[in-house]
Amino acid sequence: MASITEQEISSIVSSLVKKANRELPPDVEAALTAAREREESRNGRLVLDILAENARLARKTGLPICQDTGIDVVFVKLGQGLEIKGDLIKAINKGIAQGTREGYLRCSVCDPITRRNTGDNTPALVHLEPVSGDGLEITVLPKGCGSENMGTISMLSPSAGEDGIVETVVNQVIKAGPNPCPPGIIGIGIGGTMDRAALLAKKALLRPIGSRNPREDLAALEDRILNLLNGLGIGPLGLGGTVTSLGVAIEACPCHIASLPVAINFQCHAARHCTAQWPGGTYTDEAISSDSIGPSLSPFRDKAIPIDLPFSKGAIAALRAGDWILLSGVLYAARDQTHRRLLELLDRDKALPIDLKGQLIYYVGPSPAPPGRPIGSAGPTTSYRMDAYTPRMLDEGIIATMGKGRRSNPVKTALNRHKAIYLATIGGAGAYLASRIESCELIAFPDLGPEALYRMEVKDFPAIVVNDITGADLYELAAIKRSA
Repeated sequence: MASITEQEISSIVSSLVKKANRELPPDVEAALTAAREREESRNGRLVLDILAENARLARKTGLPICQDTGIDVVFVKLGQGLEIKGDLIKAINKGIAQGTREGYLRCSVCDPITRRNTGDNTPALVHLEPVSGDGLEITVLPKGCGSENMGTISMLSPSAGEDGIVETVVNQVIKAGPNPCPPGIIGIGIGGTMDRAALLAKKALLRPIGSRNPREDLAALEDRILNLLNGLGIGPLGLGGTVTSLGVAIEACPCHIASLPVAINFQCHAARHCTAQWPGGTYTDEAISSDSIGPSLSPFRDKAIPIDLPFSKGAIAALRAGDWILLSGVLYAARDQTHRRLLELLDRDKALPIDLKGQLIYYVGPSPAPPGRPIGSAGPTTSYRMDAYTPRMLDEGIIATMGKGRRSNPVKTALNRHKAIYLATIGGAGAYLASRIESCELIAFPDLGPEALYRMEVKDFPAIVVNDITGADLYELAAIKRSA
């Protein structure tokens, strides 16, 4: 009887975790290149150029493609004739922890109530499928939550039919807008039960981009939805354009006669996954993209406005929604938990660790710094999660915030009242943005790890103005242009 040890499984899972986070699968990189060729908007092409450069830098430097190295979803096909010498789940989690540590990946898994981080990105979410034979296949899918949080499930009436499915998907993509870092992949699970549809939607994300469902009716439905999504005009990072989705993948199974479950799972453009197989007891893993020459970003740099930090009032007043800028100087990095603690200090009339007046707060939770580097990958987090805290932070004097995605109406009102601005930078381009950070110093709350308060010095750090002091909103302007 064929066998494999717990230690062997841990070693391979560790390798898969590191590889998946550093190297885009070839189908994803090819899809991004093709998207660049057909994208009609200037902003969209600039974003796609930076994403291509980011993929090249991640391969070259070993930095993660995106700082959100995700919660690891692991799909296992286990041959019923293969003996596991040890505990399979324990082996997988040991490999996840090892790969996270050795790859300088961010630990993002926490208790849902206490929010206490587990410290090693475990436990993984393991889906086990028994199959015939004595082989073993393991796929690791690091799932970032900027896209995961946009997923949904709808229990439709059977009378909704195909049109109802299409309407549900399109409306959810419109609702998600820039938050899941488009262009990405839309995984759709149809049928089964609520939980089965959700799993089908997740598994759909593993299909190579451009592959079609073997059922002709489902393949036609994939094409129909993809064409509609790319006609929405949302574009790369929601800045407007002709490429909103790289692909749509549907997986389906029979359901109850009274039910039509439809689950939608978003995957961002950093569609990371890696697979290892043991056919006949021999280990192999899938080939990953070869290195290539990245695009020239000099035209972008020539058109962007250089800005020294901290902002002057004159610089703030001159900027308008849609302006690309290059930031140089000092900014502060903080996420959800740091914001919460700062407000708790204010509530107790305690001194803050920094003077917020006139500062730019960057919403980022960087991955750990490898030896010889000031920081790991450092792309933006989704800004709406800070909306509950932002008006109060503006009252304390911050003059600008930076992240990705939309802000709420109360935040936009507060920005306008304080004559402050909101910037977006390139989601999922953590390796490229890390190359623009010259130093990073921990200032406060070290127990929060990646969510702590940091002081960063940046040089030519790219961003685009989303909300300016006149009240203009770039996402709204793009929506008006789409509907015109």
